[in-house]
Amino acid sequence: MGCDALNLRAHILETVGEIVFRAISKALAQLGDPAIQRLIGLSIALTVAVFAVIAVLAWWLVGWLSGLHGWWGDAAQVGGVLATLVIAWFTFPALAAAISAVFADRVINAVEARYYPGRPAPFEVSLWASVFDGLKLALLSLVANLLTLPFLIFPPVYFLIAYGVNGYLLGREYYEMPAFRRLQRPAVKPLYVAHRGRFTRAGVLIAIISTIPFVNLIAPIIATAFMVHLFESVVILENDRAASVTRRPPSGAV
Repeated sequence: MGCDALNLRAHILETVGEIVFRAISKALAQLGDPAIQRLIGLSIALTVAVFAVIAVLAWWLVGWLSGLHGWWGDAAQVGGVLATLVIAWFTFPALAAAISAVFADRVINAVEARYYPGRPAPFEVSLWASVFDGLKLALLSLVANLLTLPFLIFPPVYFLIAYGVNGYLLGREYYEMPAFRRLQRPAVKPLYVAHRGRFTRAGVLIAIISTIPFVNLIAPIIATAFMVHLFESVVILENDRAASVTRRPPSGAV
């Protein structure tokens, strides 16, 4: 059996776990890259700023709505801020999706420069289109996460539903970031549908990362880099499968 056939079999038999492990390993290995470190700093600053704005708004809104004064008013405002931050923490995957849209192109460029050099120029995706897609997903994810919060009284059920919903939403959103740059628009959806389970499981992993304290501050960067590698692995797998069909001898051939 030739080398091409051996390589083909290796790609086809490669398990989902191996692909995901390799993708996340490459994403984590690049965190020391100067280009990525600059984006990490921006991601942390933007995330902290958003949480600060949420806290200030919560403080003002609770004080205005409660109508309390003195010690009771301060207590209500502190409690309101803490409750709001807890809710924001549990809905952080929605925020991460919006933040990732801001840095997506720069993260993808850095990943491709290191791991996939010599690639042709990508299809142009405007920043506004990326931000709009990110905000749209963030809003949808925020609504979905808020709807799951009542299940917190049953933690196992809550985590099952929350991570399942976020896995589906985030898996598709992060897949589209590299896909729209490298595939013609009509080819984006069929590839996603063919590997929906793989991208959804990747989305679940992204959702988990997005709720780990401190790690979630750089989750948008890790998630984007991770999905670039996963996307490239899927494209290679599909190309090898197509090549195997092309090389397969006709039925009945000697």
